[in-house]
Amino acid sequence: MPIFDPDTLAKWTSGDWKSSPESLMTGFGIDSRKLKTGDIFVAIKADRDGHDYLHDAKQNGAVAGLVNKVRLDIDLPQLLVKDSYKAFHDIASSHRHRFKGTVVGITGSCGKTSTKDALAILLGENETLYTEGNFNNHLGVPLTLLRIDGENHSKCVVEAGINEIGEMKILSKMISPDIVIVTLIAPSHLEGLKNLETIASEKADLFLKSDRDSTVIFPEECLKYKEFNTYFEVSENVILLREGKPKGDIKPKESYYSIWTETNKIGSPSLLRLWRHGFPSVSISLPNLSRGMGRNIALAVLAACEAGVSVQEISDRLPRFRPSALRGKCFQGRGRSYFLDCYNANPASMVDSIEFFKSKFPCTPKLYVLAGMEELGGNEFFFHVELGRKIIGEKDDVFILLGKKASWISEGLLANGIREDQIIVLMEMRDATPIVEDFKGSVLFKGSRSYELENLLPGWAVEENKEGEKSKC
Repeated sequence: MPIFDPDTLAKWTSGDWKSSPESLMTGFGIDSRKLKTGDIFVAIKADRDGHDYLHDAKQNGAVAGLVNKVRLDIDLPQLLVKDSYKAFHDIASSHRHRFKGTVVGITGSCGKTSTKDALAILLGENETLYTEGNFNNHLGVPLTLLRIDGENHSKCVVEAGINEIGEMKILSKMISPDIVIVTLIAPSHLEGLKNLETIASEKADLFLKSDRDSTVIFPEECLKYKEFNTYFEVSENVILLREGKPKGDIKPKESYYSIWTETNKIGSPSLLRLWRHGFPSVSISLPNLSRGMGRNIALAVLAACEAGVSVQEISDRLPRFRPSALRGKCFQGRGRSYFLDCYNANPASMVDSIEFFKSKFPCTPKLYVLAGMEELGGNEFFFHVELGRKIIGEKDDVFILLGKKASWISEGLLANGIREDQIIVLMEMRDATPIVEDFKGSVLFKGSRSYELENLLPGWAVEENKEGEKSKC
């Protein structure tokens, strides 16, 4: 674990200790209920004032506090700074810049966590620090960086998520990535980010606002956005990912990688093939994943190669990858199949999940349990209707649309040939329970996190212990 020196922290923050810490300081925390012995409690004023919880922090293991007002009534060493929030960021940035290993920053409209999880495995989990869960915002990123231990870590993978203009600039300065992955530009968090052009501009700040000349990896489709295209034209450190077999228009100086998959006898993707101009193609065995998840794997593979991992090591490690909780998990029970993919949802991830669900269970009746997509701004009605227009249903399929926003999907479904009697609009989740439990076939749960669709998974359903093959007719 890292050890933080009091004098160094004071220097990094231009702060002043009001009493000298006597215990080792080995970490940081922002929630007084979740501290570990040795933590410094960061008192941030947000919805609640963290300074009101300094006593609780001490009781729960804190050995010091980072504050912008001293609580003399609490016997706890306190580092007084002008702004505890900014000082927290300054400490994280300074600690990161001491790290001599490779730091990878990952952003994008979706797929960040899956890409991060895969890359951590490919880089070697024992020597790689990576973002826990989705602690990827202005508080989660510094918490991740402050866990770097130069004695035990040679690599660090940091997920960077934003929902407001200007946030990525702050994260970029802290992360200062050696390698950047941008997974996708798609409608997401539009309430704060307004439109696709702004999303692209903000995501690009992870490499444009960094103080390092990063190697940048992103899908070819990102070139339609100004910041990505301009950077590609002037930088020698861009790797583009092109989907499909190699084409003849690739120039040697353009670091294009082509990816495509080969399928097994029952139609499931079995091999990921990567090809770069002037090099032989590389074949890597794939778990049974969606198209979007497969692309995330490809991005992780490219980043691992740039970080010095051999193709043999990648091939050996990749089979250990499994989607994390609520992200593309398959369950079985009473002769029925369930596909749970409800950690979050935007138009791109909804389509990817639905297409994979259909390909995995092609020969059984299907029940689509769909909830709304949040944070899509003023065009949310349009995005829900368009989703319905993209769903190709079959005569035995049933659609449960949960909540007002999901109900808008029905307009697109009807326009795309789905019968009215196939669509069930419900406002209460409990009303869906008997339909789900009685349905004999395959069931998809997909929607934004706030709907907690996992609560509809029947109690008898158990997670597959191994990669499930595509359902046979």
